[in-house]
Amino acid sequence: MTYWIIPVQEDFWEAVSSLNVFGHNKERATRYIKKGDLLIFYVNKYYAKRLGGMFVGIYRVSSDWYTDTTPLFPDEKLQNKVIHTYRINIEPLLAGKCPVRDILYELSFIEDKFQFSKFLRNVPGNLRRPVPVSDAKLIEECIKKSNEV
Repeated sequence: MTYWIIPVQEDFWEAVSSLNVFGHNKERATRYIKKGDLLIFYVNKYYAKRLGGMFVGIYRVSSDWYTDTTPLFPDEKLQNKVIHTYRINIEPLLAGKCPVRDILYELSFIEDKFQFSKFLRNVPGNLRRPVPVSDAKLIEECIKKSNEV
């Protein structure tokens, strides 16, 4: 079981969390993320209205990668064509709101705290390295706390 950071735009997250499907436009992602892995979703600040800069969910990958030609995601529906051809089914384990800044200095995978955004881009994030279990647990606890409020 490996943890991966998955940065997404807010509208993409809304689609992912309602469909329980994650899609990517490059086959490269299929080399890293495997069935049984855990995905930690992070919403980028760009174009975000409510969730930007937050870890928002942890999902388990429940299928192998497959290709699909059905437009599912906001950018695909807008252009009426498939962009994120490579897809996996996912199942929710935890959802909530954890601002990255609340735990930034405790996260070991973010080595440069002043340029932390470079660890929260591309798929998978963290420069295509798995997230240490200790960091994943820290994010999980932060998300759980948001649900207690």
